[in-house]
Amino acid sequence: MSAVDQADLFGSIHELVEAKGAQEAVTSAGGIAARLEDTDPGRASLIRTVAGRNGRRIADTAAASIIRDVEQDFEIGYTYSAWCLAGLPHREHPPGEDWLIGTDYAQLLVRPGVRVMDNGTREHLSVPVGTLARLILIDWQTEAFEKGSREIVMGRNPNVLLKRLGLSRGGPVSRKIADQLERLARCAIDFKFGSDREAVIVNERLVEAFQYVTEDDPRTKRPVRMIERVVLSEAFYRELRRHPIPIDRSAIKDIQSSPRAIDIYLWLAFRLHALKNETVVSWPALWRQFGREKHLKTFKDEFKEPLALALAAYRAAKVQVVEKGLSLSPSPPPVKF
Repeated sequence: MSAVDQADLFGSIHELVEAKGAQEAVTSAGGIAARLEDTDPGRASLIRTVAGRNGRRIADTAAASIIRDVEQDFEIGYTYSAWCLAGLPHREHPPGEDWLIGTDYAQLLVRPGVRVMDNGTREHLSVPVGTLARLILIDWQTEAFEKGSREIVMGRNPNVLLKRLGLSRGGPVSRKIADQLERLARCAIDFKFGSDREAVIVNERLVEAFQYVTEDDPRTKRPVRMIERVVLSEAFYRELRRHPIPIDRSAIKDIQSSPRAIDIYLWLAFRLHALKNETVVSWPALWRQFGREKHLKTFKDEFKEPLALALAAYRAAKVQVVEKGLSLSPSPPPVKF
């Protein structure tokens, strides 16, 4: 069998990992991608990511998804469908600054909250951001959907929540969790579906009420406010119950290093199983949804790695990189009941 024929065997990252194992997949991906460049540059670009700096993480994620699929060992979670169409920022924003993102299907406005101290002074918070905010949101939504209750209990010890989210324990992570919890509990969101001429707007707070305790951090001696319990707003809970999207929380944990990969995974979980025919999504449309914090050209270059990571976690996804953007084909959902 020629080298080109052998390369053709690897139609996806999963096939490469299945054939060679995670470690050898990383070492051989560059050469395989080079042989595919002339015949299938889109597939070559995804295979090449396995040879990149985060290639082992992508290969390990693909290996884990293969095992879960074979063993049917999914950790089912849920998210409100609107989060699959427009997400939170990936980078920090100044305190008090709104986050606005508009995609082809939805517009999201997040207004950060304000903390009022006992002496009446106000502290403007920042909008929720990054991986931790996304993991917390998925946890809240899963707990609420499965238990049929708007009340979510985290407890006073952040290590309990960290374990539930699949994160390692530690002071810095605990402080960041506490910060993102309060940002989510105090912010307000507006989802808009439609245009200025005709639209549906869902104005809602994520959290109706919450309980917290403030303790001094033993390392920094600064007060840390840990939210122990939240009650989701009736509007948000109602929308979640009406429009839930099932996801694999184990897959989310595998890709938690990249908030953009999480967003891509959620988007594919929403779109792929509902498709009737192959659909091409343009680079500008992808940029509006996943890359507004970057220039379009920079986004195109950097999008391939989080895309590969998301696809590694979602084995059944039928997605190809094409010249105009991404080609999506009807695919099974990421979890099977």
